[in-house]
Amino acid sequence: MTVIATGFGGDKEPYKLPDKPKEAAVSTFSEYMNASMSHDYDKMISLSDDYRFKTERARLSFLKAQGTPLDYRIVSVDDSNPSKIVVSSITKYEDMELPPIKHIFAFEEGKYQLRMRNVVINMIPSSPDYRTVEYEPEKVDNILEDNFK
Repeated sequence: MTVIATGFGGDKEPYKLPDKPKEAAVSTFSEYMNASMSHDYDKMISLSDDYRFKTERARLSFLKAQGTPLDYRIVSVDDSNPSKIVVSSITKYEDMELPPIKHIFAFEEGKYQLRMRNVVINMIPSSPDYRTVEYEPEKVDNILEDNFK
């Protein structure tokens, strides 16, 4: 089966999905995480699409303010829609290990890109919903933007 993801707009040619979409998305995820662990912010930006920020400067400042992951483990991959693959992973930091988080990889302009979004994780041990994960709707986050100008 051949699937073609089409671009939007004028005279753009449609992009053909890779022969192995799951492997391509997982490879992009691994590249992103390795870039995050080595503080390669330019690489992180090139591998992701972040609607939350209006400016690249704010986005870069935000990335630099994040903690550095020490390790990660992929726990599942949903490739039922090859144009939008979901990679679930557990990420370990110096002081904690996060519960599984779903990362969306959208096939855009001939490659997979990590779709950034706000994720809220309850890490308060005494809370009844400890380690629960919530995904906020996609929107420009003006408060986030203002904090990282």
